[in-house]
Amino acid sequence: MFSFVLNQNHNNMKNLFLTLLPLFFICLSCKSQNKKANKVVVNQNKSVEIYSDAIGKEIKQIIDENAKEALKDSLINSLSIGLYINNVSFAFNYGELTKGKGDIPTNKTIYEIASVTKTFTGTLAAKAVLEGKLSLEDDIRKYLPQPYSNLQFKGEPIKIKHLLTHTSGLPNGTQGMNEIPTNLDETEFGKVYLELENKQTKSDFFNYLSEINLIEKPGSKFNYSNFGSNLMGYILERVYKKPFQQLIINEIIKKIQMHNTYFNVPFNKQSMLANGYRLGKSMPETNLAKTLWGAEGALKSTTSDMLKYIRYQLKNGSIVKESHKKIYEIDTDYWIGYFWWIIENQNYDLHYRHDGGIPRAKNVLAIFPKKNIGISIITNESAISVNQKLADLTHKIYNELKE
Repeated sequence: MFSFVLNQNHNNMKNLFLTLLPLFFICLSCKSQNKKANKVVVNQNKSVEIYSDAIGKEIKQIIDENAKEALKDSLINSLSIGLYINNVSFAFNYGELTKGKGDIPTNKTIYEIASVTKTFTGTLAAKAVLEGKLSLEDDIRKYLPQPYSNLQFKGEPIKIKHLLTHTSGLPNGTQGMNEIPTNLDETEFGKVYLELENKQTKSDFFNYLSEINLIEKPGSKFNYSNFGSNLMGYILERVYKKPFQQLIINEIIKKIQMHNTYFNVPFNKQSMLANGYRLGKSMPETNLAKTLWGAEGALKSTTSDMLKYIRYQLKNGSIVKESHKKIYEIDTDYWIGYFWWIIENQNYDLHYRHDGGIPRAKNVLAIFPKKNIGISIITNESAISVNQKLADLTHKIYNELKE
């Protein structure tokens, strides 16, 4: 999950986000604001495309040129790009899922979206808050199966808001993660990490929870935590008295009509699931949905469905509005809401974003409510260099649209 990037100290976090801030600003011309293409879904696999106006053709050209440049990187096999602009959705697909096989991705290719799953968890948490089922100020032990006297620091307990903003003081991942040898290369580290995660059990999770010793006051420091995200999933399960994954499917996925988004891809859709790579080497599918709650990064989705999710976020209903609230300020430049990164200052328009990364896929999701724009970029490769490539791709697309 995104922990590979964000499991750093505060200063590194600040530098990372200040570096990425320019990637998420865009201003369309007045002409672009007043015109839109009627083409709802564009599939670049076809040789001939039809657009209703010059704006649609201009968007196509911008995406084509930038995707072509990105695919020059030998590690990037495929790209699936979704753009939502002024209530119109565009989906573009490039490259091939397996080099040399010509298996071009489509709008229905299923990718693991990893930590972008956290925004679904945050959306469900926002719903629970609005319904009075929990409060941001609640001591999390109110919802746990035993007292857990260790989950406090000098009388200050971990609260719901601390789980949502990665300020709980809980560890990044599963027990044993910190013992992974630091001299492993990217590929080997990814395999060991996946093996460790795939062996998790809920029993081990709660045993580990009882052993954790907080070293500072909850809410005082940012520390990205997949462990805390899964604990949030468990708490939502308790307050609704229904399985967490069922809640996400019924309350979000089905209501948005995301027909090809799953925790566990059904047998008849397995052929649509993208294979994945790290540094060009094949990596197995994760097992996150079957070990714990999957709240940290177990969802799989398609470009078409991610465009529906973007549209849902931009409609800004009461649940979405709650989930977009600023809860914790990491620095003067950015905040965290219900797992959303929120950036707004004198130089950059308000936008919400989250990245997803596992050792076999990488994606970026960014939403700009004031401009009515959203973008999703997904690839089935997750090398560190590819993270930067996707960031650069987003930056170039935004800059060219701005003109």
